[in-house]
Amino acid sequence: MDETTRNELEKLHGRINDMKERVVTLEAQQPHINAALLRIEGSVEKIAGKIGKAIWAIALIVLGPLAAILIKAIASGALKPFV
Repeated sequence: MDETTRNELEKLHGRINDMKERVVTLEAQQPHINAALLRIEGSVEKIAGKIGKAIWAIALIVLGPLAAILIKAIASGALKPFV
């Protein structure tokens, strides 16, 4: 082997070793990343549940009085039912 080929091979070996170190580091971090993702997913689910409850509460607050007004109008004879 000539000197140029030898130098290129040494560079490649160095890059491969660097990549091996990075892979080991990433593999070591993976459990921590997975745990963080699980916590995030749990938080998102809780927030989604609270938003859903808030939407239902707002709907009841808005639609409840409207339904009462409609029933009162029908009962008083001011509005005839669509039957």
